[in-house]
Amino acid sequence: MFSKNWYDLIAIIYDGFTFWFYRKMRKDLIENLDIQQGDRVLIIACGTGQSFDLIEKKTGKQGEIIGIDNSEGMLRKARKRMEKHHWTNIKLIKADVRDLSRDFFIQRDINPEFDIVLAELAFSVIPSWKKVMQTSLQLLKQGGKTGILDWYRPKNDLLTRIANFLAQADITRNIPQYARQLMQDFKIIKTCFYGNIFIGTGTNKAKSP
Repeated sequence: MFSKNWYDLIAIIYDGFTFWFYRKMRKDLIENLDIQQGDRVLIIACGTGQSFDLIEKKTGKQGEIIGIDNSEGMLRKARKRMEKHHWTNIKLIKADVRDLSRDFFIQRDINPEFDIVLAELAFSVIPSWKKVMQTSLQLLKQGGKTGILDWYRPKNDLLTRIANFLAQADITRNIPQYARQLMQDFKIIKTCFYGNIFIGTGTNKAKSP
């Protein structure tokens, strides 16, 4: 299961091993979220910021991107990416995403309402993922959208065990099913890697779990 120390350890090689594997998937997710100029985007478990450039092109300089992650190693890489591109509309916060709430942002003088919430390779990794998904939807404005890119492989076979070890994850979690319970229109728009990775989007919170 997730260990921030593990991600601190692999941060230096993370982009080299994952950037191009997930790049097209990230593009497909963001293209299906209808992000507008000036939108505010929250990224849960933002890692090294591999989607920052894709999102920033959509929001423009007047938009705002907030990235939350609990691994200092991953955030260090994200900061370097920000400095390289001179992005000034991105804010990074080191925190456990299980602590997110409206008060979490208010206490940091950050508007707690977002147009878009992104969870890329997050819900298969973080503990108490159902609670975090509920909270993330509560942070959406009326009409706001959430986007999820993640693994789902119900078979507990060798590939599952390898993926779980490398990501310190549990890819047998039925993330799409739970997302459908919370969002009135959640849908999988694409599957990748032989159906083991999905891209999904939904709007608002329809009902309590």
